[in-house]
Amino acid sequence: MSELSVAGARRALFASRVAVSAVFFVGGCGLTLWATYIPILKARAGLDDAQIGLVLMCVSLGCLCGMPAAGFLRPRLGPLRAGALAGIAFAAASFGPALGVTLPLLALSAAVFGLCFGFLDVCMNAHVSALEREVGRPIMSSAHAFFSLGTVAGALAGGTLIGFGFAPPLGLGLASVALVALALAAMPWLWLPERHVREAADTSIFRLPNRTMLGIGVLTVLAFVIELALIDWGALYLVQATGSGPAQAASGVAAFSVAMTTGRLLGDRITRALGAVTTIQISAAIAFTGVALVVLAPTTLAALPGFAIAGLGIANLVPILFSLSGRMPGIPPNAGIAMTVTIAYSGGLLGPPLIGFVAHALDLRAAFAMLTVGALAIVVAVRVVIPRALRH
Repeated sequence: MSELSVAGARRALFASRVAVSAVFFVGGCGLTLWATYIPILKARAGLDDAQIGLVLMCVSLGCLCGMPAAGFLRPRLGPLRAGALAGIAFAAASFGPALGVTLPLLALSAAVFGLCFGFLDVCMNAHVSALEREVGRPIMSSAHAFFSLGTVAGALAGGTLIGFGFAPPLGLGLASVALVALALAAMPWLWLPERHVREAADTSIFRLPNRTMLGIGVLTVLAFVIELALIDWGALYLVQATGSGPAQAASGVAAFSVAMTTGRLLGDRITRALGAVTTIQISAAIAFTGVALVVLAPTTLAALPGFAIAGLGIANLVPILFSLSGRMPGIPPNAGIAMTVTIAYSGGLLGPPLIGFVAHALDLRAAFAMLTVGALAIVVAVRVVIPRALRH
């Protein structure tokens, strides 16, 4: 890219923030559209809780394959073309689960969906990390807020489509077309200064983590498992634990997503005021309270405040941890983020099947109770893991 004037660079930077936010929106929307259809897909394929847990594990396995793909392709294609490919591929793959009429087909489509999401996750977080360094202040939480806005839109759209009787092929097909169109519209506006483009081309984004990176990765695993459990299993939890119908069950995911979006829109400001570690501790304590209320709630209506409180608590855990991983001394930001994302998804492999197996052996209420332990572990461990130099 030719050198831009200062004013032109600022306009391009703003446009790039808008574009990458739109792609984050696509990611969140696709994820919760699939999640709201899980009860219908489960019933159509005749699966039990353990089997749907394995299907969700296939999403995580696909993610783990997508991350090395991002590590291989991003330096070769360049960060902008890799980001464009990731957004469009994920939007198209969101239709795949609609074809899963049997366990093998649903597992395969879930793996492809996860592959594209893993590719997207690394590319877009690395892109935001570069923009964050360029503007000189935290913007990771606000970028992730658009992912959360996407989850709200996906939950509401999914509930509406299900309420009107749209079967998975038609409902997910229409949604996929809309997401592809949005991703295509955002692609021309993605931009990074030349030095960040050269950095992405010259630096391999995968390396072995040191002790601090491993600790940040483990904290991210715990936060990630809680977040994905509430998104992926939230609708099914309300169906099985509180007797909700499929359309009404989407309200739990929507409440969680609205609250998480609100928390992320405020997250950068809160982090600047309180510091990263204090924000993480308070957030994890709030998440514990919300999940506990969900577990104790006897009805769908009573569970909704718990979903909302959990969303507020979980909102900024992953964005702050991603941002910290991009600021590690002596480690390129791309490498730090890629390590954290890879560790998070590797550990996240245990989440879906563990919840499924516990639900199969006991029930989903008992499985959700396990999430409170993870939230408490974050509260206790974060000051041990994060070095003083990164706490503000």
